Amino acid sequence: MKLPFNRRDLMFFGVVIVIVIGLAIYQFSQPVNFVGESISPPKPMPDFTLQSGQGAVTLSSFRGRLVVLYFGYTNCPDVCPLTLANLRQALDKLGDRAKDVQVLFVSVDWKRDTPEKLASYAHAFRPDFIGLTGSQAQIDSVTKDFGIFYLLNLPDKNGYYSVDHTATVLVLDRQGALTLTWSNGTLPDAIASDLTRLLKQ
Repeated sequence: MKLPFNRRDLMFFGVVIVIVIGLAIYQFSQPVNFVGESISPPKPMPDFTLQSGQGAVTLSSFRGRLVVLYFGYTNCPDVCPLTLANLRQALDKLGDRAKDVQVLFVSVDWKRDTPEKLASYAHAFRPDFIGLTGSQAQIDSVTKDFGIFYLLNLPDKNGYYSVDHTATVLVLDRQGALTLTWSNGTLPDAIASDLTRLLKQ
């Protein structure tokens, strides 16, 4: 009885199978490509406690969830509202998985942004966004720890002033370590894609 495959055929199929398995192992062993800048290994970050409209909030209370941390101010005319709008759209794209992501908006404008004002501002973008503020000393300490620059500019004749600040968005993993950053202008689809990958880790 003649076999359907000869020895040469079996060797060929064997080589193909080995190649396929090898490619699969290679693909799974490659680092995940993020749109944002990946921090490898993730950098443990110090804890902090700041004030929200509902009382004191401690960063470590969100362990087990991803934390998206953004520093800005409510009177910001462009970058801050655009960034928060992009984050809102990204979380909307996540659906039920958004419950495992917490957005914290930390105001560097400690003179004008009260906890109540921040709560109203953050909730206008998405009800689960949390706005945080503190004293000058607290804000100085947190921004220093997280590598954020800010400067309250001199007021004009009407008392209005702008604030220069770092526009980078920081992402902390479930253990509270800095794992990813997004530059200003990163679009919602890219943010949602990165968060989806992080949530699977």
